[in-house]
Amino acid sequence: MNYDLVGIGNALVDIEVRVQDAFIQEHSLTKGGMKLSTSEEQTLMLDSLKDQSTKVSSGGSAANTVHGISVLGSQGYYLGRVANDNYGQHYSEDMKICRVGFPGPDGETNGTGTCVVLVTPDSERTMLTHLGISSSLHPDNVDETIVQNAKMAYIEGYLWTGEETRKAALKMAEIAKAHGVPVAFTLSDAFVVNTFKESLQDFIRWNVDILFCNDVEALAMADSSNIESAFKTLGGMAETVFMTLGSKGSWVWNQDAGTKETVGVFPITPVDTTGAGDLYAAGALHGILKGHSLKESAILGSYCAAQVVSHMGPRMPVNAHTDVRKILTEYAHIAG
Repeated sequence: MNYDLVGIGNALVDIEVRVQDAFIQEHSLTKGGMKLSTSEEQTLMLDSLKDQSTKVSSGGSAANTVHGISVLGSQGYYLGRVANDNYGQHYSEDMKICRVGFPGPDGETNGTGTCVVLVTPDSERTMLTHLGISSSLHPDNVDETIVQNAKMAYIEGYLWTGEETRKAALKMAEIAKAHGVPVAFTLSDAFVVNTFKESLQDFIRWNVDILFCNDVEALAMADSSNIESAFKTLGGMAETVFMTLGSKGSWVWNQDAGTKETVGVFPITPVDTTGAGDLYAAGALHGILKGHSLKESAILGSYCAAQVVSHMGPRMPVNAHTDVRKILTEYAHIAG
């Protein structure tokens, strides 16, 4: 089977729990960011929150995006590693239900990666991530046939946190470029940008056609304190750049067009921002794959981001409508 989008990333099971801002401060975490941890650290933190209810769901940045394009009607395949344990079986079954191609659990009997997602009253998410077996993703896991026959490849920046996972990302990009398959890439997190900036800059300049980021990541990547300047810098690194600005909407730039398009948000009451950037990318990529303009694609991204932040969890809610014409018409009414 040929796929519209093949994505690669750290396959993680999200464990979401609501906390107060004081809890984030007590544990010296950066609100809205991601910190790598051990499973023991996660267990200790969850034990201290045992009176709070938790929600377990399949996650991982690129996985959320591939799932999103599947909900919208595109065909997606996801490359990531999970163990043959309860979490890994849950993850694989979830992908199957969502009609996303996935290799399934491998021979390891434990160690599926997990991410404790702490959601504060303002709906912001802070993540404590144990990569587990997802960090063992390596170049041999990249199926060349699937990549070369896809319409687009999608890579997450989190893969730069491990040497083998980074090599797997580079292999996917190399295969895609060799066969004329466009490469889309997300910076993922300011922590990733600040830690691997030089490597990421080289990768983007030589491999990336479509770049996704938020304003914080853009400022970090461009070494700038001015968002307009940072956006312009990124626009010189990749042919197309989508940058999200939270409640202020998003910008999209294409080198050939030479103009910046601005798209607003769909008004909703935020519940949990987990997956907002991932689903924005899903909507935008689905739009591009289906031949929509960059502005229309950004509108679809904005819609999907609004849908995912309207409930707990990193995936599109089941009651979200996916008629592109209705979404674009709805936005036209909102924009006035």
